[in-house]
Amino acid sequence: MTHPFWARALPVFLLPLLGSCAGQLPMPEPRSLVVYSGERIMPDRDRMAEIELWLTPELERINLDPDFLVRLSEVAEGGYPWESFEIKGDTADLRLAGGAPDGETPFLIYGYLRLMQDWEVLPEVLPEAHGLSGFEAERAIVQRVAEVWLLGRSVFDTQPFAPLDELIYATEAGYLDDFILATEEDRFGDVAEAYRSDRPGREEEFRAWFRSTFGVDGPQFIRAPGREGAPGGADGDGDPPP
Repeated sequence: MTHPFWARALPVFLLPLLGSCAGQLPMPEPRSLVVYSGERIMPDRDRMAEIELWLTPELERINLDPDFLVRLSEVAEGGYPWESFEIKGDTADLRLAGGAPDGETPFLIYGYLRLMQDWEVLPEVLPEAHGLSGFEAERAIVQRVAEVWLLGRSVFDTQPFAPLDELIYATEAGYLDDFILATEEDRFGDVAEAYRSDRPGREEEFRAWFRSTFGVDGPQFIRAPGREGAPGGADGDGDPPP
């Protein structure tokens, strides 16, 4: 069962973002992130500032623009934002685990960018997506979602949410394509087949990296068939299992 819990409310780390950009607050120094395996991310301050500069007006638009709605619904367990994404007219619907409110912002951004793609105006808000379609456009969207979550985790001290933490670690380690193809193979099966055929051993390399980083063979929150809004792995809340 799902329960709507967000329509147009300020996402968790928008208020400090607005204060920072208005000159009222300096941007905090990003903190490094580490998981139990010792894998570490050390974000660059200038890069985080660029992400913040892009993010703030887009969040304001999501919150205020009357022409569309990005709507989140609460589920007991939740996975990656693309697993529950749907467009209904001018509304993008997604499902997020109720115990992961800090995940709201990257989920909103994913829904917003996919809606802009559907409206064929994605490059207007995501310039790097100019001329891209299909898997390449999805990569640009998911890359930006990863950056938004990295900003939240490193600068605004958002709480861990394992599906998005998997994403940022995979992205920073150079496995973004592999991560997308593993978690969205139902959409990009032909791309995944060609990608792996052209890169013998790459799939096992990705699995080996995942094992060393998270202790499992691959992304843990792929939705199991027949379970609406639920991943096919461990609980979607909190840190990856030790």
